[in-house]
Amino acid sequence: MLRSEFINQRCAHKDGALQGCLQNAWWTACLVCLLIIMGCFSCLYFAWQPLSAFQWLLQATAINAYVLWLLWTALGKNHSPQNAVLQPELGYANWLTIVRGFLIGALGGFLFQTPPPSATGSNWLIWVPGAIYLIAALMDYVDGYLARVTRSETRLGEWLDTKIDALGLLVAPILAVGYERLPIYYISVSLAYYLFQFGIWHRKKNNKPIVSLKPHPAKRMIAGFQMGLVSMALLPMFSRPVMTIAATIFMIPLLAGFLRDALVVSGYVHVNHLQQARWDRHLGFGLTKLFPVYLRFIISAVIISFFYDATAAHATGKQSVTVALLNASMPFDLPALPMLAAAGLLIALGCMARSAALLISLLVAGSLTGWNSPFSLFLLLSCALTLMLTGSGMRSIWQPEDKLFLERQGESRS
Repeated sequence: MLRSEFINQRCAHKDGALQGCLQNAWWTACLVCLLIIMGCFSCLYFAWQPLSAFQWLLQATAINAYVLWLLWTALGKNHSPQNAVLQPELGYANWLTIVRGFLIGALGGFLFQTPPPSATGSNWLIWVPGAIYLIAALMDYVDGYLARVTRSETRLGEWLDTKIDALGLLVAPILAVGYERLPIYYISVSLAYYLFQFGIWHRKKNNKPIVSLKPHPAKRMIAGFQMGLVSMALLPMFSRPVMTIAATIFMIPLLAGFLRDALVVSGYVHVNHLQQARWDRHLGFGLTKLFPVYLRFIISAVIISFFYDATAAHATGKQSVTVALLNASMPFDLPALPMLAAAGLLIALGCMARSAALLISLLVAGSLTGWNSPFSLFLLLSCALTLMLTGSGMRSIWQPEDKLFLERQGESRS
């Protein structure tokens, strides 16, 4: 009995020491947060209006205080998914996630203010919000990859990564809508996660059954597309029509996924041990195998029509309006049609279709300056963006992007 008490005391002392190490790490995170905030504030104070810089300071401090609170409450989760033994250090991957949260806080400082250049004419400032979120989005990929490669995955990292992702998709879209670069209904993406969590909390409070969900690779891919979209919206690169079309296409699968998960969690939709509903298989086949074939056909047909218009216009001594718009948006006076033809051929063959669709999207997006642009360009852009989501489907030669989008990089295959 004495030996048992001695072991318990020793374990309690060890747990207390580990908790102390993690609390010291939390204070280090506070210091890092302070340095980031004060460094950014100093730059903005001199490059922007002082009052706007002080508003940025207050908002960024409030959001980063929330990030620090999340970290403090979850320090007890800093253990491997395989056991409950606390780790004394946060690890490089978790630190990346924490810094990513601080970047989201810095981005939140720009909320409810006019874009910086409208205040002083400092053109470089207009790129700052988009650059911040783009870096944060890239770090979202790196932190998980680093954790898996170094075999340092923790429950804290998984939990904090989800919370920071949700915070980023709350702050960044609201900012983009405020800058009038995304349609106002895209805010539904910002609210989806929190409404979903509120529903779970409400069911727990009322002692109603909850079906647990397992991670799904398609969900990570769709969330990644949202981050890329919002990054491009915050960077002043493309017109409002382009961003409206992209936002509408990308938000549909995300909102549909949250709706399906809500029905599964509440028990209205029954799933098997693989968490597949009766209609999941048929719906998945239609959307990712059959529907992309029609998209590939439409893209190929539209590109062929561009060549026909260019040939017909050249025969009459004129120039095709559509081709002229495409060429005008090309850098270094490069011709657009050969690049479209190469990308269209890859899509028709089902070879690197997602990459080819991205190239087509970028080429077309640069030429769409208003809603009065040719319908064929809008059609081509819509199909290319949708193909990026679905993949090339049946009768495809090579789809290497599926490994990047649908597999967790760095994960052990043993």
